[in-house]
Amino acid sequence: MESNETLSTEDPYGNWSYPSYYGEPVLLEENIHDKFHRIFVTICYSLIFCVSLAGNSFLLWALLKQEDLRRTSSLLLLHLTLSDLVFTLPLPAWAAYVNHSLVMSEAACRLLNGMFFLGLYSYMTFLTAMTVHRYRAVVHAITASTFKPNVHLLSGGLWAFCLAFTIPEMVFSEAIEDGDFVDCRQTYGSYLPEYLMYYMQMIIFFSLPFAVIAFCYTRMWFRIQKCRMAQKRQAVQLIFLIVVGFFICWAPYNVFLLIYSLSLQGLIPEVEPEHSATVMFAYTVSHTLAYFHCCLSPIIHILGAGKFRGRLRHQLASFRQFSVRERSQILSVYTGETALSVSGQN
Repeated sequence: MESNETLSTEDPYGNWSYPSYYGEPVLLEENIHDKFHRIFVTICYSLIFCVSLAGNSFLLWALLKQEDLRRTSSLLLLHLTLSDLVFTLPLPAWAAYVNHSLVMSEAACRLLNGMFFLGLYSYMTFLTAMTVHRYRAVVHAITASTFKPNVHLLSGGLWAFCLAFTIPEMVFSEAIEDGDFVDCRQTYGSYLPEYLMYYMQMIIFFSLPFAVIAFCYTRMWFRIQKCRMAQKRQAVQLIFLIVVGFFICWAPYNVFLLIYSLSLQGLIPEVEPEHSATVMFAYTVSHTLAYFHCCLSPIIHILGAGKFRGRLRHQLASFRQFSVRERSQILSVYTGETALSVSGQN
């Protein structure tokens, strides 16, 4: 292990790595902060995985079974749900990686990072597309009704756009041995400065989409208030809640990403040793908070939209009826076998 002095000359943040949006920031010293990091992240990843998998699976089932996927809004929501699932599925592997119980191979490192970035990029892209679609329906209703783009072609193009930015992240992913631990991270080497990739992520998949979303919602708000469009208000509010939730989840982490990018350029001083523990704690919390975004869409749609809430009640009622029926059949079989046994003994 290198000394803190040696590390601080290479990394403005001293004795801990700070890897962009990557699946896991690895603390380089075994201490109480590393122990807290592992326990906190493992618990949160497990909770996120259970909530997101259950919620998004139900939402996907409801969309495929009962929604008219010829409607642009339904199809975009379907792709948003798929984005959540792509992001969610690797979480158990990341949790095992945090606890050093998963030895990361090169292929696994690239696959997990690819799913992470594809899920994140596509979520932000389809969330922006949903907002723009709702904006056209509210503010430019006549144009929206006369000009309807091929939503399947549009969705395919958006996935291709996200994949184009995901492939470089996969290509530059490497599993690097660091003592007894294998560190999965991006190594851009001499191809381009590391901070340029961070700025690209912050601008293309955070700042720019939110600028578009802010413009759309500002226009929609005044339009709805002016015309009192009660029917369209709920749909706008649901998307707005998802956007606000996504911003709350990812804004703190992007602040850290900006600080780190500036530090790589030498534009801000390194963290003082007496503040490193506080910085590591804040980073761990903000990094984990960012992952909760994949729970937002199912929770908001199931709790906020009457049609999805009604379908959930119907499914729960059907499950209860099925359980009661199964128990009754088992009880009747057991009672019949008992009666036959007693009669045979007599």
